[in-house]
Amino acid sequence: MSQLMSGAQLAAGRATALWALGQGQAEPLHVGAQGQILRVVEGWLWLTGDGALGAPAEDIWLAPGEEYLLPAGSHWVVEARHAGRFQLLLPRQARQASAWRTARAAWRRLWRGSEPACARA
Repeated sequence: MSQLMSGAQLAAGRATALWALGQGQAEPLHVGAQGQILRVVEGWLWLTGDGALGAPAEDIWLAPGEEYLLPAGSHWVVEARHAGRFQLLLPRQARQASAWRTARAAWRRLWRGSEPACARA
């Protein structure tokens, strides 16, 4: 799916990069172990989830500003009605855990000082 990102987005490496779809363009989404939130920034998007035996595929229309939680391990196809932009975000719980790990690592660096462990021996 990296072909959807512009060179500037790839260079910036932002977690909130915008993905762009042209009119009628469809792309597969394979959700990882944590699940993701798809947030529509511009345009109307059509999501189709994989069906299962005895359960039909799920079709969802999303308008600008709407979000949808894509469950962990799920597979979707996203298509733009005319053209659209969206973000793939980690769910709030995963973002909070990541922020906690970052803060804890910073606290440990402050506690231990800035010199390497081998220099303190």
